[in-house]
Amino acid sequence: MNYSVRFYIRYHTHYGQDLYLLGNLPALGNDVPQHARLMQWGNEEWWYTDIRLAPGKPFTLRYQYLLREGEEVIYEGAVREFVFIPGEHPDIVFLDTWNDAHRPENAWLTAPFSRVFYKRSPAAITAPLTATHIFRVQAPLLDSSKTVCLLGSSLSTGNWDTSNPLLLQYDEQGWFSIALNLSGEAAPMYYKYGIYDQDRQQFVQYETGSNRELHTTATTGRQVILHDGFLRIAPAPWKGAGVAVPVFSLRSPEGFGTGEFADLPAFAQWAQQKGLQLIQLLPVNDTIQTGTWKDSYPYAAISSFALHPQYIRLQYVGSLPASHPLQRQFDRLRQWLNEKETVDYEEVMSFKLAYLRALFKAEGHRLQTPEYRQWLAANEHWLLPYAVYCFLRDRYGTGDFAQWPGYNVYDATAVKQLAVADEDAAAAVQYHFFVQYHLHRQLAAASAAVHDCNVVLKGDIAIGVARHSADTWMNPGHYYLDMQAGAPPDSFTSEGQNWGFPTYNWKHMRENGLEWWQQRLRHLSVYFDAFRIDHILGFFRIWQIPRDAIQGILGYFHPAVPVTPEEMSRRGIQFEESRYCLPYITDAILEELFGNYAGMMKEQLMHPLPDGRYQLLPAYSMQQKVAASALPETIKTILYNLIADVLFIKVSGDSKTLYHPRYDMAATRSFAALDAGSREALQALYHDYFYLRQESCWRREALDKLPLIKRATRMLICGEDLGMVPACVPGVMQAQGILSLEIERMPKSGNALFADISKAPYLSVLTPSTHDMSTLRGWWKENTSISRKYYQQQLQHTGPAPATATPELIREIISRHMASPAMWRIFQVQDLLAAEAPESTRNPDTERINIPAVASHYWCYRIPRNLPEMMPVR
Repeated sequence: MNYSVRFYIRYHTHYGQDLYLLGNLPALGNDVPQHARLMQWGNEEWWYTDIRLAPGKPFTLRYQYLLREGEEVIYEGAVREFVFIPGEHPDIVFLDTWNDAHRPENAWLTAPFSRVFYKRSPAAITAPLTATHIFRVQAPLLDSSKTVCLLGSSLSTGNWDTSNPLLLQYDEQGWFSIALNLSGEAAPMYYKYGIYDQDRQQFVQYETGSNRELHTTATTGRQVILHDGFLRIAPAPWKGAGVAVPVFSLRSPEGFGTGEFADLPAFAQWAQQKGLQLIQLLPVNDTIQTGTWKDSYPYAAISSFALHPQYIRLQYVGSLPASHPLQRQFDRLRQWLNEKETVDYEEVMSFKLAYLRALFKAEGHRLQTPEYRQWLAANEHWLLPYAVYCFLRDRYGTGDFAQWPGYNVYDATAVKQLAVADEDAAAAVQYHFFVQYHLHRQLAAASAAVHDCNVVLKGDIAIGVARHSADTWMNPGHYYLDMQAGAPPDSFTSEGQNWGFPTYNWKHMRENGLEWWQQRLRHLSVYFDAFRIDHILGFFRIWQIPRDAIQGILGYFHPAVPVTPEEMSRRGIQFEESRYCLPYITDAILEELFGNYAGMMKEQLMHPLPDGRYQLLPAYSMQQKVAASALPETIKTILYNLIADVLFIKVSGDSKTLYHPRYDMAATRSFAALDAGSREALQALYHDYFYLRQESCWRREALDKLPLIKRATRMLICGEDLGMVPACVPGVMQAQGILSLEIERMPKSGNALFADISKAPYLSVLTPSTHDMSTLRGWWKENTSISRKYYQQQLQHTGPAPATATPELIREIISRHMASPAMWRIFQVQDLLAAEAPESTRNPDTERINIPAVASHYWCYRIPRNLPEMMPVR
């Protein structure tokens, strides 16, 4: 016999609003928002819906309420979880309280707090099957020596007797719960939660506010579950500090020329002694594409799941016989690599991969343990395709699967068959399983050891994946492979950034509720407690660059409301496609750029147009074609800039041709050559396109994606919201409870020179610098005028600013950040080390991790001292 489940939610709506219920049951949409269940309006305070379920095995019900108004959908702050035992009660009723996503309590319920800072051992509640009512409430930041208690107006709830309150148990879903049999009790019943000190065995205090009310009486065969939201006691806002460091930057005698996962516990001990509670890392996924130092770029993963073999500690995997050539050179080579100032990526990887292959040949047969088989079964969905991808990459000498003579189109059945039928493929697949399993074990062990230091790990999830990757091979429909992601010009580079990643086909991904993203985040949560969303602006819109371009300035926002010829006509713009969309090249410009060689350039690279301008020949009409030509580099650079001298980016598709204004249009020679009226009309159109017309579109895009990202994980989510930030971004992030990134020297208000960090939002991460920026010492010497103003205006010192950022000065800057109201203050390891005198004499240029303006940057910074040397002498 089926049984009924009714969900009630207290929420006051107005005309045009509807509530939906999304959950992990077919009747609730199977976690796909488009299939969420429409609820019914009960009265001004309540909405409800009923579903029928067949008896079955116990399972964890996960569900969440959604508010829809027009095209906009608002999600609750968190997903409820309840262990369901079907069939014990014919009728189940949930009475729920809406959870606003922006409440800071939601951040305090995430993994850093539940796993580490306020970790509790869960316990099963007493007599859940015979109870008529189960009360559940959440109490973040509650000290482990205390618990939640319940007192009420009935005999079953103690008649308000504080000497003997009902104590709630902390369950595996993070709620304080108690199961009661209220048979015979009259309604309404009044009750309140409070705090009980278990060490002193005494009642401490009631929650604030009026009494809670229960109007649902006990009925035979019915169980009522009350989700009462948060305990109404406001703790002081929790604040913490952390350190940001790439794993490869760590240095220890046990490492092999690079930082490794096994170094993290020792680094956590150092962080703990410095009063820090968090370690923030860069992405740690496998990036091996070329086998050269260019693979040091951590944001171009060939798999969003696989870990990078660079970070494995070979000694923890095993050792070769002493007579083996690789073992004979092990210690000598390790010492030589460890003494280097920076990571020698190619030497490190060459030896590590050779050693791992030798270890697999010698030790691989011993891997068949129950633990290994369990891990393999849980990860096979990504692991087998990744391993086969690596085999085919090595067999054909390229990760570009379009060039493979076979298997260039992913077929799951063919891949499984290859991994069994082909002897070489089978051996290679098992080898990659071997490496990934040991990486998993080492990172999981490191994460647990970091937690033992009362420190949490924060990961980094790249906005994109490598164009030639296992991800794009497996799911080409997830991406626009004819496009590249990047960023418009900013303070880092005047040409814009081109990251080379394909952009996402979000429409296709949304069809199954962003399952790929949810899998990615669930996988990350095995190791990390928090994560940084790299370029969170990409969830609102992405800067999309056609494949034929090199410079980011030739991109445009996607999605975006483009410009049509009709709109330009209405604005009085005499649009002519060849004039507005082709490079503006004249005799005067060619003479300016090429001097005496202008005639030769015209003759060899261009043909004249009727209006006196010139057009590049087809062989040189696109930046990628120029890059592939045999022209000298100086000529190529000039041609890149000529090709970018356009007013609009033309986009054709779906039988339509539309246009996007080129970023910084007014800086082009083409714009300068227009009449004053055309320039004025174009400026108005440009302002509308970039700063007005897109906001509602971008807001909807983010609200379609970010809540689904959040519901996949209990990790704390921080967004890197730097760059050209749309006006809708802060509001959306705040409403979703996603922490923003605040940097004093990169204010988000257009006119300020520095941000006022004393007014940083609580739900934010404050940092003096990121891995994409110069360190404090480097920044201090970049522009002495800015340094002087900072010294006088922000630090409020009189007299001349020091020529260098001394340890004392850096400590003062750190102290100012520590006083900020932001939840987190995170400092680059270089800045923390520079606050100590021994590092102050190093050239700050050598401490920089990345230079965004350099497309092929070598990521190789290492801290100057071994971890044991950094520990204070006891």
